[in-house]
Amino acid sequence: MSSQTSHEIELSEIGRSGVGEPSDASTDGIGTLGNNDVMTRRGVSESTDPAVQRTYTGDTGDYITAEGTVRSDDCEDRPPDGGFKAYSVMIGSYFTILTNLGLINSIGAIQTYVSEHQLSGISAIDVSWIFSIYLCLAYGVGLFTGRTFDKRGPLILMVISAVLLVMGLFGAAYSTTVYQFILSFIAVGISNGLSITPSIGVINHWFSNKKIGTIQGLSTSAGSLGGLVFPLLLRYLYPNYGFTIALIILGCICLGCMLIGIVLIRERVKRNDSTQDSSTSGRYETLSKWKKMRRETKVLSFKHLKDTKYTLLIVGTFFAELALVMVITYFATYAIAQGVSESTSYVLLTVWNATGILGRFLPGYASDFLGKFNMNILMLIGFNISICALWIPFGHDLKVLYAFAALGGFFSGSILSMVPICLAQVSLVVEFGERYGLLNFFVSIGNLFGVPIAAVIIGDGSVHNYNMFAIFVCVCSVVGTIFWYFSRYYIVGSRLNVKV
Repeated sequence: MSSQTSHEIELSEIGRSGVGEPSDASTDGIGTLGNNDVMTRRGVSESTDPAVQRTYTGDTGDYITAEGTVRSDDCEDRPPDGGFKAYSVMIGSYFTILTNLGLINSIGAIQTYVSEHQLSGISAIDVSWIFSIYLCLAYGVGLFTGRTFDKRGPLILMVISAVLLVMGLFGAAYSTTVYQFILSFIAVGISNGLSITPSIGVINHWFSNKKIGTIQGLSTSAGSLGGLVFPLLLRYLYPNYGFTIALIILGCICLGCMLIGIVLIRERVKRNDSTQDSSTSGRYETLSKWKKMRRETKVLSFKHLKDTKYTLLIVGTFFAELALVMVITYFATYAIAQGVSESTSYVLLTVWNATGILGRFLPGYASDFLGKFNMNILMLIGFNISICALWIPFGHDLKVLYAFAALGGFFSGSILSMVPICLAQVSLVVEFGERYGLLNFFVSIGNLFGVPIAAVIIGDGSVHNYNMFAIFVCVCSVVGTIFWYFSRYYIVGSRLNVKV
């Protein structure tokens, strides 16, 4: 190996880590690879983990992976960590996330109005299916978009997303029955699902591990900004212009934000299909058309679940996000059940999303110094405390509801923003989209059934039932925190003073 030292390329330059376990001497947790996790100009990588073995072909200048090739001119360079193109992508990502996560965070404002007006005679369980299907698609479509983004880039996904978004919101504006709302929000959910993975994943193409926490936190804070602005906008438009005009105006604003993202977001690393297959001996065979077609059309792949820390991360995210989705969906109606006016319930959602802006940016910034997993677990613990100490025992008091909205919104901000940051620690850049999409697929299952389950618990909307709902949210949040700790434990063990 000594004769090849000058040709070795650290794998962390492509994937930033997470492939293989850190050595005991590592002070950066998973930020640095061991000496054996390298690639050579020719031959198979020295890593003993089959999942991370890569081959570099000197003839073509491409890295051969099990799924395809990666252009070497992209992979050999460090992410620029700045410059006009990088910050343009960040701005485009910001406006795209503002639209998509902003709508997800604002869904409570739409659900509350629809339940009280257009569908006032429909049971809460039936109404809940509208928004559970929407949330399921908003995350579940990532299973398809992840691989497409890795291979084809974000442009085509975002164009289709913008078209579906306008169709869905305009359709919802004129909806009056359950099935009409379901069809409209199916379009909106697919639209969100097509955009979320590219807008978040593309940040990893342009910024390294040193800055990814800050930049990703800043970008995802747009979701809380949207969750702050959209309910206020709807609160003003509902009584003055009606539901139809309100959603049409909202749709036009979202379209403008999406167009900014379409213009500015561009990938830097792309995983191309390989026309050759490699064996561990370094010899290549021409791929059959059938095998190439299978690679091209393959969508559902569970190979990444062999990575235990990744699987534990998925389970932790599943329960933590389930808790968050149930809160933002039913927090407004919970407040109404406690005797709060409908307009005040919108203000509570606004407070939640306002503090969520800081709850997404500050942990991301701090994670660059304290560690990504460390910061997320601390935020989840704070979220659990706010539920147990404020919401459950004192949720009947309006002042306490404001306090919980402020603290809960802040601490829960990391549930969405820190997931891609932590995932980047344990994923190759060229596989991030696929792994993030698979994660969101499992999260979407929780969203599909979680909201209706919450509706069953709430039942007739009595105060007692809503208190039981709050306890259920607390249980989900605590379970999610435990599995996030297990994921960290699998990486560095029980050591607490490790940046990871």
